[in-house]
Amino acid sequence: MFKLPILERYIGYEILRIFLAILVVLSQILLGGSLVKVLKLAASGVIPADSVLTLIFLELLRLGGRLIPAAFFFATVMTLGRLYQDQEMTVLQSSGLGLGKVRRMVILVAIPMALISAWLMLWVYPVSASIAEDLKNQHQEALLLAAMGSGRFYEARDGKLVFYAESSDSGGLRNLFIQVEKRDGISLVTAEKGSHYVDPVSGLRHVVLHDGREYNGSPGSNDFSALKFDEYEIAVNAPEQKARSKRPKHMHTTELLELGNLEASVELQSRLVFPLSVIAFGLLAIPLSRSSPRKSSYLNVVLAVVLYLIFMALLKSADQWMLREMTPEWLGMWWVVALMLLIALVLDNYDTLRFRRVARKQRAQA
Repeated sequence: MFKLPILERYIGYEILRIFLAILVVLSQILLGGSLVKVLKLAASGVIPADSVLTLIFLELLRLGGRLIPAAFFFATVMTLGRLYQDQEMTVLQSSGLGLGKVRRMVILVAIPMALISAWLMLWVYPVSASIAEDLKNQHQEALLLAAMGSGRFYEARDGKLVFYAESSDSGGLRNLFIQVEKRDGISLVTAEKGSHYVDPVSGLRHVVLHDGREYNGSPGSNDFSALKFDEYEIAVNAPEQKARSKRPKHMHTTELLELGNLEASVELQSRLVFPLSVIAFGLLAIPLSRSSPRKSSYLNVVLAVVLYLIFMALLKSADQWMLREMTPEWLGMWWVVALMLLIALVLDNYDTLRFRRVARKQRAQA
């Protein structure tokens, strides 16, 4: 059975303990904003009130993969910084715990963190996004069915479609009114009778109006047209035309691999970059946490926060640069992780060279 030495287990335990505390705090902060948004949607009727807790839990799962790198980075900096501050690291290094063993311990803790982040980003993230979208669609369908023939107005497409049916019976809907906002104006459709059904392919509810009239024009203008129709059909709960296709963030990772276009590549890389950044941040935390006992270790934590914010800003920029084809697809977003590794290498070598220069100067004076 694989068993770590006592000192390495001690460092790993301290990192995990602080990691869990930071992860809980970051989750509460970010979930606070998400909770406000979900409550607004529930109050406006976009989502059912009894699904608020479910959606919050799904949001927590989606955030987990993105929060793990930050929590692990800050936890490692704080743990090693405290060891330097209390001179425990000096004692441990004099007892044979070199930087190589510290790196080994950090990487051993980082690997399971990266695997958990990969599982959350590659599988849980798209599944939870799809479940949340399905809950919203099911609620909208329930609202539409309640509005059918109840004499109530139903809004869809962010208010760009308004549907009304005065009554319903075995023969169908009676006295229908539909208003559709278009790019070139507004279309009003009226009919004395109609019917509705669910398309088996798209899953959308269609309303069919019989023997009615359609009026097209722009508000405030006398220029309008009127026509009479025998049959008029429209998908009442259909989203905007540009949003009807499945969005990449709702696709499973295997679907993104099969799709293979630029948007799929951007989404796939944005999911993979967070697990990889766990290793990069772990290696960056080692030189960043070094400090003398006379200096406050919290300065290193502030620097870690600044570096993480820079990382997130660069990640967002890399996302947009890929979509605009300003960077090649092979480079993609990987360069952001490579930059973090380069910074870790520079800081590590800088400290090593500085200590060597001090040692040489001391030998020369002796």
